[in-house]
Amino acid sequence: MQVFDFDNTIYHGESTFDFAVFIIVRKKSLLKYFPGILKLLIKYKRCKMSTLEFQYELEKYTKVFLENKDFIRQSVKEFWQKNRQKLNPEMLAKIKKEDVILTCSPSFLINEIKEDLHTKNIIATEINIEEGKIEYLNFGKNKVQIFKEKYPKKKITTVFTDSYNDQALMDEAKHVYLVKKKECLKIK
Repeated sequence: MQVFDFDNTIYHGESTFDFAVFIIVRKKSLLKYFPGILKLLIKYKRCKMSTLEFQYELEKYTKVFLENKDFIRQSVKEFWQKNRQKLNPEMLAKIKKEDVILTCSPSFLINEIKEDLHTKNIIATEINIEEGKIEYLNFGKNKVQIFKEKYPKKKITTVFTDSYNDQALMDEAKHVYLVKKKECLKIK
């Protein structure tokens, strides 16, 4: 079974960050949170924080951003109307319906484009929109844990990812491809 990361692998960029920027542009009062979000993203991409630290920091912003539920739901639709072209057709072509996409991006964002992803096997961060609470952060070692819970008899043959944040996932696979823009470099 192949496993795909989403951000910077299937999607060109960080979809959650892009969505946050999209919301900030539409709701200027959120601009004051942008520096903190940027700092958090940099620490995350550089593997400079634990999963627990990342979840704690991320939840602070989640509550603020999700205050207006209807605004968020409408923004998700509009975001994908604008950003659907950032899906990597070469990576999408590699996905089979039995494959799995594991992403730190929230399910409410990914579910809007589920049909485009060629598989229904998508595991994302679960956020309770009503409470602005992260119920499950699909990040780092959590990705392996949830994969094993959902697919206890399946083995990972190949992983496609952009980041060593997925090292635990890489360790489970026979083959690993590091995706940088449109390049796929086999590293294992």
